[in-house]
Amino acid sequence: MSEVKIHQLQAESEEARSLARQTDALYEEIRLRAFLRFEARGGLHGYDLEDWLEAERSLIFAPPAELADKEDEFTIRIAAPGFDASQMRVNVLPNAIILDGEAAAKDRQPEETVLPPDVSYRKLLLRVDLPAEVRTNTAKAIFEDGILKITVKKAAVQTENAGHVVAARA
Repeated sequence: MSEVKIHQLQAESEEARSLARQTDALYEEIRLRAFLRFEARGGLHGYDLEDWLEAERSLIFAPPAELADKEDEFTIRIAAPGFDASQMRVNVLPNAIILDGEAAAKDRQPEETVLPPDVSYRKLLLRVDLPAEVRTNTAKAIFEDGILKITVKKAAVQTENAGHVVAARA
């Protein structure tokens, strides 16, 4: 079991803007690759979604994830085979979790589990939008057996008081 580094970001911080610029650049590269596929097919229309998804798959590994909404916290589980804790970064914003990282093929040992052929060179990128605001300083991330588990406390918890709903700070 390994802890994954947590980066607490405020929505308008320079670090959040830098992450947004990196993401924008990555999506610009996807757009370019999709267009090149379109051109390679002779400009034949009707395959734009296929072109986009293939270009995206060639650059990004967006692993499956599940979000559990508990009374006072969110738990997110993400399958990230082929990565280790040192290759991932969990960015926590008040309304979203963004996981990013890269696994270099040279870092894998020959005795490790065989992975899909292109997991090792794609960028790990996944954004999970949260249905409620969270306290970024409460986030914890543990990576074990290829599964990343992130927990973060909600900023406000709804409680009932004599038939009235009252917002209480968690």
